[in-house]
Formats: sequence, C-alpha cells, structure tokens
Amino acid sequence: MTTKNETTETKTAETTPAATETAKVAALAQNVESFLKAQLAVAQKRIEELETEAQKVVKTLESRGQEAAKEAQALWGKLQAGELLADPRVQELGKKVESARAELGKRLDGIQTKVVEAVGVASQAQLKDLNKELAKLSRKVDALLKPVRRGSNGAAKSASSPASAPRA
Repeated sequence: MTTKNETTETKTAETTPAATETAKVAALAQNVESFLKAQLAVAQKRIEELETEAQKVVKTLESRGQEAAKEAQALWGKLQAGELLADPRVQELGKKVESARAELGKRLDGIQTKVVEAVGVASQAQLKDLNKELAKLSRKVDALLKPVRRGSNGAAKSASSPASAPRA
C-alpha cells in the first residue's frame, strides 16, 4: 500500500515538469515584454530628440524667413525702380538664399533618415539596392533554368513525336 505522502510526492513529481515549463514560458514572455518595452522607450526618446532638433530647425528657418522678408520688402521698391538686378546686394542675397536652401535640404534629409532608422523601416536607397540585387538574382535563376527547360521540352517532344521514331 502506498502512503499519503508517497501519493502526494508522485503527484508533485508529475506536475513539476509542467509547472516548470509554464514558469519558463511565463519568464520568457516577461523577458520579451520587458525587452520590447525598453526598445520602445529608446525609440520614443530618440523620436523626441528628433522632434526637438526639428523644432530648432524650424525656428531658425522662421527667423531667417523674417529677415529675408524685411530685405525683400526693401528690395521690392528697388525692383519697381528697375535698379535691383544690378545691385550687388541682390546678387549676394541670391547666393545666401541658395546656400540656405541647400543647407535646409541636407538637414531635412538627415532628419528623415534618422526617423526612418529609428522606426526601423528600410530607406528608399536600401529598397533600390535590394531591388537591384533581386533583379540580378532573378536573371541568374532564369539563366540556370533555361537549359533545364529546353532539355525537358526536347525529351518530351521526341518521345511524343511519331515522325522522329524509326519504323520497322
């Protein structure tokens, strides 16, 4: 006869692997959850930094825009008088505007790239590279499959064609 303690030990031994496995799964799920939360927090912090940087760029652009508007109004009078194009300040202003435009374009591209990296999405350049590589591999596969297709088609035609078989 088995005692009550032996029966309890047997049941505990039988349920222990299942309980251990459940505990492992729960611990793994908690580890994954904490990892994802940490990654999300890092991404959110980076996005906030990018937003702050973007706000600084916008403020800089606003101040430059206000300065340019003041200069434009002053030069508007000269334009109406017809002396604007010969003015060296106009030529200098044109150079400043072009350099500011180029700088703004670079900054916005940089911010866009940082946002794409923070989110974890492939950039357009990466997608183009992947498409080129995919096209190369596709051509290689097609080139490798052409002889196989010809060989299988040729064998099928000669077996099914009675004109090519010799008659006795």
